[in-house]
Amino acid sequence: MRLAALALAASLCLVGRPTQAQDGTAPEAGPLQPIRKLKPLPLGDKAKDLPAIIRAQTLRARPDIDAEAEGDVEFVRGDVRIRADSIRHDLPDDLATARGKISLRSDGLRVSGDELQLRVQRFEGFVLQPDFDFDRLGAGGNASRIDFIDSARAVALDARYTSCPRDGSGDPDWVLKADRVTIDLDTNEGVAEGARLHFLGATILALPTISFPLSDARKSGWLPPSLNIDSRSGVELAVPYYWNIAPNRDATLTPRVLTRRGLGLDAEFRYLDSRYEGTLGAEVWMKVGQEPPLDESQLRFVNTATRGSFQVTFPSEAGRQTAYYWLRWVSPTGERGPWSALAQATIAA
Repeated sequence: MRLAALALAASLCLVGRPTQAQDGTAPEAGPLQPIRKLKPLPLGDKAKDLPAIIRAQTLRARPDIDAEAEGDVEFVRGDVRIRADSIRHDLPDDLATARGKISLRSDGLRVSGDELQLRVQRFEGFVLQPDFDFDRLGAGGNASRIDFIDSARAVALDARYTSCPRDGSGDPDWVLKADRVTIDLDTNEGVAEGARLHFLGATILALPTISFPLSDARKSGWLPPSLNIDSRSGVELAVPYYWNIAPNRDATLTPRVLTRRGLGLDAEFRYLDSRYEGTLGAEVWMKVGQEPPLDESQLRFVNTATRGSFQVTFPSEAGRQTAYYWLRWVSPTGERGPWSALAQATIAA
């Protein structure tokens, strides 16, 4: 034991004294070198070997049983950091219970609330009356309760969720209110039940269930419908569906119901490549008869032409009559261009 102590003392002396060259002068200090071998903190089962660090004004602990802390308490284990007025940690269950001015941080998640229970290693538990922010998503909100299923999944009850900046000066422009919001970071998807979408305080959409991407990534799904009324087409209802085909290709299919003209389908296909890009979509309208149409009110919708082809089938009684065609482009924003020149063809008998 004495030899070990002397060796330790000698090593500390050597560490504390700068080395000297043979001529007695101190060597020049070299540049600092970055350490590239540091590894991130372990997660999952491996995290159980990490120590729990507790700082507080008052601390009572029983080894391998529990620890109770009061007064400006901070609990740290791995990347999980909890601050509260009081914290109790039961070691056999790895259960942390916190009350009073709760603050939870973990892997880009920030939560504050009134009460917390969390199985630290599994990241399973709940927070009451939480305000939450997902830094990696740039989104957050508040709720009456949020339940953490694991580090990637959470369920918020009576929730308000928004991706607009929140500076405390007022409500964000866009807010999603829902009875229940499920968040899954692994699939980049959120599902709201009993959803109401608000813009500037007004409800603009209410649905029993709605899914949405958590980030700016695109996601296939139905878009908000549009309703128009005019004297020629009558009532027109359009419900677009967005199809995320690939990172550089997508399409929007829009079924339409026109009470005075029948059914229609708009299609827009977009593509982007290193050498080209574009927007495709041309509505095809038609009239069958002996006389050409006087205006668009006499036309019926046939199809939307993209890069593919389609076929028009005529009944037998239309033989030897003339089919008149008009086309017009559709922009990415839904605006329609001017009508093309009139094209016509005789239907075979």
